Amino acid sequence: MSVVFITNMHSDHDYLPATEFGALRPITSGNYPIFKTQRLLEEICDALHDSTESDFLLFSGSSTIAGLALSVWLGMHGRVNLLMFERRAGRQNYVARTLTQREILQAVEEARSRREAARESNKA
Repeated sequence: MSVVFITNMHSDHDYLPATEFGALRPITSGNYPIFKTQRLLEEICDALHDSTESDFLLFSGSSTIAGLALSVWLGMHGRVNLLMFERRAGRQNYVARTLTQREILQAVEEARSRREAARESNKA
């Protein structure tokens, strides 16, 4: 069974719908001192040590924690299964999406090429 790693678990949020994807495991919880970035990075690495490529990452709470967790995850696995919160017609659930490091790098290169082409076009 997969595990759903929650970037910052908070008691005010109902994560029950995410259990459909696996057992819930927080990476951090509650109010977290995000400005202690080195300590935060170490804790994220420790929390994700047992994660596998088939597990899920659920963004919740601090964008700093989410960004660091995503970076660590991609560094460890090269791909990530994201759980994205969706509220539709009174229902709350999560939708799974997968991203790979290769897709991200390809998108960066394509954006760079478009910018360079636009610069060349403006020079003419």
